[in-house]
Amino acid sequence: MTSSSIPEGFRLYGARSPFTSKIGPLYYKADGDDFIYGFLAEEGHTNSNGVVHGGMLFSFLDDILGHIVWRSLNQKRCATISMNCDFVASAKPGDWVEARSEISRKGMAVIFMRGELLVRGERILSADGIWKIIGK
Repeated sequence: MTSSSIPEGFRLYGARSPFTSKIGPLYYKADGDDFIYGFLAEEGHTNSNGVVHGGMLFSFLDDILGHIVWRSLNQKRCATISMNCDFVASAKPGDWVEARSEISRKGMAVIFMRGELLVRGERILSADGIWKIIGK
């Protein structure tokens, strides 16, 4: 993979909301029964310091974690009610940013998630969140 290409096996992620289409393009690939998500950082994703804007990183991870919750609920609607993150490092234009996640706990009304964003295998952001199950 070069710094300005999409890794092999990734396909365009069809945005489910108008907002998601504004922060993309986003990509995904199958990983067994799960999926890996990512995006190629571009100049349009940067802040005045020349690194990917924290709002972009947060929005990407929020969308992906919500999608994972939605899939785990057989496509029942859900909404983020809390998400806390720690910015550990930065990403620059040309970097491939990848999301990894896991469901920490699944209740009847809420789901707890952990997620992280990686660049070249190194964590740049970690987050914990709670999603409310709101039905179909």
